[in-house]
Amino acid sequence: MTTDTTRSPGPADLECGAPFGPTTRGVLTVTGRFPDAVSTDAQRLSGTVSVAATGREARGVVTPQAEAFLVREGRIVTLPLPQDSLGRRLDLADGKVERMTAMVSLLPCSGGVLTPGPHDLYVRVVLNHDDGSRTGSIGGPWPLEVR
Repeated sequence: MTTDTTRSPGPADLECGAPFGPTTRGVLTVTGRFPDAVSTDAQRLSGTVSVAATGREARGVVTPQAEAFLVREGRIVTLPLPQDSLGRRLDLADGKVERMTAMVSLLPCSGGVLTPGPHDLYVRVVLNHDDGSRTGSIGGPWPLEVR
């Protein structure tokens, strides 16, 4: 499933325990490929993400990896991993696709270990435009069973 949003949430906008549910369309379509199960003793999980422009060109700067996080029962339970690398230029014509990696933390932001059971994995790509504006696009959910 792919979800796009024009909200441009920054890292502070994703809060541990906050409700989460993207609803509106954006300029990027974000799709991903991730494992569907993981052990409770794992600390990270990686996958690949495809980003495509939808309806118009998409230009700007993005982080080197898509930001990944987990939601359980409609609430955020992990936050995106920090990225200290410089951003990279993204220049997509309508319909063009670019691949990115994503790594999700499996350590709950409230401490301890993830609760076994179903989780939803989401990724976010924030496009920082040349004019200083930002557009956030979210892909997911992808089901992840924590065992």
